Amino acid sequence: MRLLITGGLGLLGKEIEQVFDRSAGIRTTDREEWDVTDPAACRREVDGFRPDVVIHCAAYTAVDRAESEAAFANLLNVEGTRNVARACRERGALMVTFGTDYIFDGASSRPYREEDPANPLSVYGKTKWAAEQALREEGGDHLLVRAQWMFGPAGKNFIRTILEKARRGETLRVASDQVGCPTFSRDLAGAVRKLLEAGARGTVHFSSEGETSWFGLARHVLERCGLPTGSLFAAKTRDLPYPAPRPAYGVLSKEKYRAITGVSPRPWEEAVGEYLEMIDPEGGAR
Repeated sequence: MRLLITGGLGLLGKEIEQVFDRSAGIRTTDREEWDVTDPAACRREVDGFRPDVVIHCAAYTAVDRAESEAAFANLLNVEGTRNVARACRERGALMVTFGTDYIFDGASSRPYREEDPANPLSVYGKTKWAAEQALREEGGDHLLVRAQWMFGPAGKNFIRTILEKARRGETLRVASDQVGCPTFSRDLAGAVRKLLEAGARGTVHFSSEGETSWFGLARHVLERCGLPTGSLFAAKTRDLPYPAPRPAYGVLSKEKYRAITGVSPRPWEEAVGEYLEMIDPEGGAR
């Protein structure tokens, strides 16, 4: 299998490369090599490498900044996805890309299924939902994996930020009214491989098992690392300085993933524990 990756230096791209390393001819690109907002560049990359599968990890993910950078977020998420999808369709390659729980409004009382209606609250969520529609409109062979609350060794993430601030003795006010499920980028990359091996197509949800709030995650991380929790305080989202609205409940159902692969994701506590073992006492990746 020949595999072409966009956004290869990001949180997920590096893990994708590693999980397929010994089983595929891989070309990993980042924005300096491949500008996905340029249709000609997309055709050039796909035609030149002739991949069987393109895994599109490049995306605009700055949720709050998107509120003031809507045009750029739309360009990268929507038009970038459309350009890659079109190049894949023209070449006959399978396109794999990623969605988010932020396409939902958070009003559900049970985990969101793949077919549940979207109602994004934020600019970021709206661009990701529009990206899904662009992917489907192109009509090519595709697999869309929606995930949430991702963390991993490459780049910044919530867990690393909490640890850094706690070690500096800062007061931590963290939302206790947003519920979701943390997902290790390594687990998501492994899930992509399992889904491809099972011949999955269409939309599939994946995250770790279980659910928690951002506050619950922060407290778990501090306790696991032996750090004091006295400076950690639960807060309402409305009282925090976030420009972008967020879904109050965003847990994703893994029923379809289990049915396709025969495997259940591991609990989020186990995944977080493995990640914490990878970082040194100062919070830097080993």
